[in-house]
Amino acid sequence: MFRPVQARWFETYVPRDETVRATEVLASTGVVQLETDPRLAEPVAEEGLRALVESYRTLAVGLARDLPGAGARASALIGDPLRLANQALHRLRVWSARVDYLKAHAEHLRAELHHLELLAECLQAMRQAGLDFDQLFHKTRFLCKCLFACPRGGAAEAEAEAGVDVIVRGAQHDFLYVAGSPDQRHAIRHWVVERGCEQMGLPAWLSGGQAEQARKVVSRLGGVHSELAEIEAELRALRRDDEIAADRANMDTLRWYLRHASGTLTRGPFCHVTGWTTAKDPLRLRQALRDAGIDAVLRLPQPPTRAIAPVETLDNWWARPFQPFLVMWGTPDRLTVDPSGLLPVIVPLLFGYMFPDVGHGLVLALFALLVWRRWPRARFLLPCGVAAMAFGLLFGEVFGFHDLLPPLWMRALDDPLRVLAIPLVFGYGLMLLGLLFAGIEARWSGETRAWLLREGPVLLLYLALPAVWLEPRVVWLALCVPPLYFLGNGLAAPAGARGQALLEAAGALLLSAFELLMNTLSFLRVGAFALAHAALSLAVMTLADAAGSAWSWALIILLGNVFGVALEGLLVFVQTTRLVLFEFFIRFLHAEGRLFRPAGAPAAAARRA
Repeated sequence: MFRPVQARWFETYVPRDETVRATEVLASTGVVQLETDPRLAEPVAEEGLRALVESYRTLAVGLARDLPGAGARASALIGDPLRLANQALHRLRVWSARVDYLKAHAEHLRAELHHLELLAECLQAMRQAGLDFDQLFHKTRFLCKCLFACPRGGAAEAEAEAGVDVIVRGAQHDFLYVAGSPDQRHAIRHWVVERGCEQMGLPAWLSGGQAEQARKVVSRLGGVHSELAEIEAELRALRRDDEIAADRANMDTLRWYLRHASGTLTRGPFCHVTGWTTAKDPLRLRQALRDAGIDAVLRLPQPPTRAIAPVETLDNWWARPFQPFLVMWGTPDRLTVDPSGLLPVIVPLLFGYMFPDVGHGLVLALFALLVWRRWPRARFLLPCGVAAMAFGLLFGEVFGFHDLLPPLWMRALDDPLRVLAIPLVFGYGLMLLGLLFAGIEARWSGETRAWLLREGPVLLLYLALPAVWLEPRVVWLALCVPPLYFLGNGLAAPAGARGQALLEAAGALLLSAFELLMNTLSFLRVGAFALAHAALSLAVMTLADAAGSAWSWALIILLGNVFGVALEGLLVFVQTTRLVLFEFFIRFLHAEGRLFRPAGAPAAAARRA
């Protein structure tokens, strides 16, 4: 709400014969400020770009099953196309290498998992048969000793063809131990291939008795399951990689450019339309063009050199009438608080308090309604007039008459000190808010530490002095502020210039304290104008009562009210503006920005005209 939105530079390349319609479509989004690019369109090294795009496409074809972003809409090109393509290809190669490694590792783990499951089944079957591995592999001195896991049911045939020495039947497999001479290896391998059996190796870590072997196999199974789950989770994350998906969409856009708009950035059938946009999703502009049947390339490169990006301040229906107050001071930049949302509260309260009259406020409100369309800048008078009517009810004033309505609060002249004190408290709160805004801006710009060391103690002192008046026992808090201020300025200054920094800090502290005091006391004029309005109304009524005839009485009342609405209203407006600009804005508002002014669609412009 309080931070302006900085616009981004965009470029579109649209068919030349549809440039006018494309411009109208972009303007109709309400988030585009069209602006001519002061530089020539940046040339694109199309041959190098084409090579990168083709390399990417060739690599992506082999990764189609794993590559994220399939079917995603084309992305806006944010930055230089050649750099984007190069980055996308590099990231895809790194991503591809990681995916290939993980898939190979997962395949290896699945093979190991399968082998461990066979070992566990074999161990269980051998335990039931009263055998163990030591008995089998140390039973003879034959050179060819093999253990196979075969599909269940082919044991008799295997025994006849391959000279099986031992058969152990498991839950799902038959485990065959073959011991033969070396010249039987080819026959055994042929049999293994024909019958779909798998040769089982015994890992070196499988030692000890049967119970120990079973425990090791189960432990190893758990470790492999966990490692495989981690590998598969990482693979799933890679298949959902947003950065790779965005790269793929960017490359799709670049392929479109090379097919349809190659060589047309500055010439040919395509036109270069540029400007600023505040759209949160830049693809909104591209989608608007496509909905209108216009196929175009959208880029978001770096803005032109020395170009100041415009910012968008709060511009809803209730903040818009008070934009002139902000424009008088200037436009905030992206690191400055936007006070537009507070002005619809601050301005009417100040104006209404200084001009409390139901009748005069009604005149201002009706005037604002009459000139609403012809003079849009006068729209702020409507809420100000309503506020004046509200305070008129509180003080019981209607066109200067004090006896038509009973006051809901009090007569202004009955308790002038209270009338003066209330705006003083309001001004104190407003000044405090300005100091807090300055701290927020320091955080946005990365200067929080410097602000805490130099400006934070000033804020603390501003808080402490009224607290001392309310509670004298907290005077120690106010006494601690100057040492903190000097300490902060000393720490922030270079080592060789701390003496001078402390002297400058002393002067700055005195100046800040004096400015804050004077700025706060300036709000006494709000109460003073409320009293002056009541006194002027009383004077007009006294003169009218002293008139000799009814016509004279009516003329004096009329002239007095016209004078009050015109001249007093003008003075109150000037004072309100001064208080907002020079007491509140000066604390935090750095007018170094440029206001974003969206282009209106021709139809909307015609309606306004």
